[in-house]
Amino acid sequence: MIDVLFLGLLFFLFLIIVRPQDFVPAFMGERIVFYVMAVLLMTWLLSDTKKELFRTQLDKFVAFFLIWCCVSTISTHWIDYIVSTSLEQLKLLLIYFFTVTVINSKYRFNIGILIILGCMLCVATMGVLQAHGIDLTRAGMLWAPDKQIWQIRGAGNFDNPNDLAYSVVLIVPFALGMMIKGPGLITRFISSGALAMTFYCIYLTKSRGGLLALATCLAFWLLAWARRPVWKRAAIVFCTVGVIVAFVAQSEGYRDDRSSMGRVEAWSAGSKMLRDHPLLGVGKGQFREYYKRDSHNSYVRAGAETGLVGLYAFVGILFTLFHFLKRPEYTSSTGEMRVYHSGFVGFFSSYAVGSIFSTRTYDIVFLVMAALLGASIRLDFPESERSRGKLWNRDVLIATVIVVVSWKVFLSQVW
Repeated sequence: MIDVLFLGLLFFLFLIIVRPQDFVPAFMGERIVFYVMAVLLMTWLLSDTKKELFRTQLDKFVAFFLIWCCVSTISTHWIDYIVSTSLEQLKLLLIYFFTVTVINSKYRFNIGILIILGCMLCVATMGVLQAHGIDLTRAGMLWAPDKQIWQIRGAGNFDNPNDLAYSVVLIVPFALGMMIKGPGLITRFISSGALAMTFYCIYLTKSRGGLLALATCLAFWLLAWARRPVWKRAAIVFCTVGVIVAFVAQSEGYRDDRSSMGRVEAWSAGSKMLRDHPLLGVGKGQFREYYKRDSHNSYVRAGAETGLVGLYAFVGILFTLFHFLKRPEYTSSTGEMRVYHSGFVGFFSSYAVGSIFSTRTYDIVFLVMAALLGASIRLDFPESERSRGKLWNRDVLIATVIVVVSWKVFLSQVW
């Protein structure tokens, strides 16, 4: 029963990342994800798998955020939308809890990581092939009139070049660790090839935000990987300089860049939405109903659509992830756990910084990786440590206030 659950989870991850149902003729139009999820849910409920849902602070913040997204839609006064959004958020909640409960051993954790990396490598490879005339996803390259360039893109969640770049960055920190510490020459060779493919894919997206995410990922991966004090100090300097340079490059000449100023205008519109709807926001998925373009900022999107409470929950997820990753049990890890720890630090750091210029508030890849780290927390920490932490957290509140103040100060200076 449990083996079926684990294999089903791996297949489900394949479906939501590679998404063959979006471009394979035999599967197009079929509700294959819905059917697989329904079968897995019933199997999970009937199995003897321990279904302890709220064993960590991360579990609480993820559940709170997803549920609050449903609550936020009350402000739309649209019953059909409230129901459809609630069902979608319930699906995400089930994906998270299904993952953290089924990944209940180190072996399954290792396989889960490798499957996700393999799926993302498939996405990156299909993007590269698209640029060379082999469009397996049938999505077609995207022409950016403001930049006068062609950009590759994927299917489903990756149909935007920026989203594709931000997502395939996931491969980089894990492949780097495996290339250095991988068991055997074959593993290191495959890791090197995956790294080269990912770099090329990000280049072909021509996404400035993707380059920012890549620079951030590399900088923080180095910071997490370094062990000797002298290398640690050098990593801190490299990390700081790298992020600053990438940030400046991303925002340089924004006043003369129509695209950049459009983002600033969207952030200003999001600020108005938050001011007018401070508690519930305008409702999950409603930003475009109030403004002509996307927010291009995950924090702005969270605040505008779900209000201050939703923004607090979103920041709480990120805070909890980094809180556990800085624990000595992780920072002093060796072998494969060192590879995983550095990989998580690199990816989540790229997500946190890259989210300043991208809308990834409800990103499925981020949610799955958070679930994998949640599973690792359940495996690596004693019960007393796992259960410690409540939804009310002063540090999370301070971080949320910093986000809002930074948002307001930035707009007061440039808008």
